Amino acid sequence: TQRIHTVRTRGGNKKYRALRLDSGNFAWGSEGRARKTRIIDVVYNASNNELVRTKTLVK
Repeated sequence: TQRIHTVRTRGGNKKYRALRLDSGNFAWGSEGRARKTRIIDVVYNASNNELVRTKTLVK
């Protein structure tokens, strides 16, 4: 299931912040491909192990 909140930004514009997602658009640079794929689990994050434990996705 998806949970998305709208965030008001400068000038009254809107951004959409994803709190929970089941799929995402991922690019594989060396192959020159981008695909919409299902997110199964968070297994690695270079910056912080707590982000893996809480299954937080970062850009």
